[in-house]
Amino acid sequence: MTPRASSSPAPSRRPRPGVRPRLAAAATAAVLAVGVAACGADDTDGGNGASDIAVEAGSLEAAMTVDPGPAPDVRLLEPGTGERRVVTYGPSRTPAVVEITRSGSSRTVVPGTAPRVDDTPEQVLTVEGGSDPDVDGAQRATVTVLDFTSVDEHRAAQFATATGFTVTWTRGADGAVRQVSLEAPVGATDVARAGVEITAATVSDTTVVWPREAIGVGARWEVTRRVDDAVAPTRVTTYELTGLEGDVATLEHTTTAPDPSPTLTAPGSDGEGGVALDVDAYDVAGRGELTVDLRSALPVDGRTESSTRAVYVDPDSGARTTHDENSVLEFAQAD
Repeated sequence: MTPRASSSPAPSRRPRPGVRPRLAAAATAAVLAVGVAACGADDTDGGNGASDIAVEAGSLEAAMTVDPGPAPDVRLLEPGTGERRVVTYGPSRTPAVVEITRSGSSRTVVPGTAPRVDDTPEQVLTVEGGSDPDVDGAQRATVTVLDFTSVDEHRAAQFATATGFTVTWTRGADGAVRQVSLEAPVGATDVARAGVEITAATVSDTTVVWPREAIGVGARWEVTRRVDDAVAPTRVTTYELTGLEGDVATLEHTTTAPDPSPTLTAPGSDGEGGVALDVDAYDVAGRGELTVDLRSALPVDGRTESSTRAVYVDPDSGARTTHDENSVLEFAQAD
């Protein structure tokens, strides 16, 4: 997902010679180095309020497609015990209604400037849909937005324009997402669009990819993905199958970002050249539990948590820039 532009904190009024461009570069690096971080806070400025929009029911714009990138690599670590089978997704028998709750926060500190804090208050996207067969054994998992709310009143008014938004994930039988299609209501505000698009991207990353081998309870496997991250472009998620009965599977998972780069090249303050910053620390951690109905478009229950801690150091001045981010994603099947 392409990060949305973010403004950098203003530099100190009396910087030492040569420090101003480095601080500006560090601020830019902190919010753009991690693709997920750049997408973590929804835009709350601009757009029209829900009361100003008159939308014809069912009127959608032409679909916009998103390439999720190369297919992930999957490596089976342990096949599990008991009865084993090849686990794959299948078409839905009936539509399901799922609530997706998302929240998060990020904080960037650059020497000589006020800390920048971006919060995503808890928001709930309620969708209905299912999966249909596609070519080559793939599935088209399609959901339509029924409701989009937030504990923040301003966001809630904007999100109300997302009703009818349709998202389709085309995925292989193993769960690897091949394409994402977004069809927005003609009257959706920019804030509503951003909220749905960010959630759709997060769901893509959360979709369980199954190994090709037969597995049973206790099976463990690794899924390695390429991500938009200038420091650590790889994410490794380790899954453990804790239950499998019929079409319903339960899993636990952890995520890491191995082998971060020791340096980060940030754009110069004038848009030309670049500034190399030392990466003093770069820690990414994720964990969660999911309940997956193999005939549903989305997980039907579960919670995932993720965090990022980054520290960049100017090798000339020793100035340290820090970036901390935390996010939570929850799924629940609506009554």
